[in-house]
Amino acid sequence: MAFKQTKGNMTIEACVLPSPGGMYKGAVRVTTKRDKKTLEQVTGRGCGRPTNSEGAALELAENAARRMLGV
Repeated sequence: MAFKQTKGNMTIEACVLPSPGGMYKGAVRVTTKRDKKTLEQVTGRGCGRPTNSEGAALELAENAARRMLGV
């Protein structure tokens, strides 16, 4: 993981997931803590299209994660 940041009770991290055809897709994992529960969502929406390299997919995911935080 290249990007992981916490803001309040929410942690956002950029990650890479495999995609069909031997390609890679960037994804954003959002973890929210409320009381004693932890909610986790993984979304690839807004992270661009599948790419041939993990590095390019991670870069796209990191940009999307920064946009979500407003950094």
